[in-house]
Amino acid sequence: MGMVIGISIIGVPISCLAAWFFTRRYRKRTDRTKIRKLMIWGLVAYGLLVFFATVGLDLIMFGPYAFLPPVHLVNFIPFVWIQETYQMGFARMIEQLLLNIAMFVPLGFLIPVCLPQCRKAGICLISLAGSSLFIEVLQYFIGRSADIDDLIMNVAGGMLGWLIFKALQNTKWGKEVLLKDNTDSF
Repeated sequence: MGMVIGISIIGVPISCLAAWFFTRRYRKRTDRTKIRKLMIWGLVAYGLLVFFATVGLDLIMFGPYAFLPPVHLVNFIPFVWIQETYQMGFARMIEQLLLNIAMFVPLGFLIPVCLPQCRKAGICLISLAGSSLFIEVLQYFIGRSADIDDLIMNVAGGMLGWLIFKALQNTKWGKEVLLKDNTDSF
């Protein structure tokens, strides 16, 4: 829980400022609604926050030395946590699994809202899996655990976010406010 608080105190402001910087040209456009601009900013900010929480803090603290860890940890066996009791304890293990699911729910919602080409389940699934795989590979190279269970839970959470998007997509609010100018090209 301490890491979540630390990420909130350090990561949220950094991610929000970086997203403000990266989306400044987009925010000046007059052919987009304020909601559309806010959603794009939210996607960039949240994506940066996820990156910061998973690997960015290590990269900031250790720079290129982050890629010289004394050990590399990887788990390719799905759901091994069901069969084994980790040293962290059962409650901590469940907390980690739930955090991995919850972390990707906003991405699963924001990706199809902001990127019309990712509205189909398969394409959204591929983008979520690719994002999670990228994080897991980086974690392996910086000495943190790369785990297939994390990938599975991230994608499950992302698809939960996609289901929320699909539920809102056909509502009056979804059509008139959330997706109003999403059909335009980037």
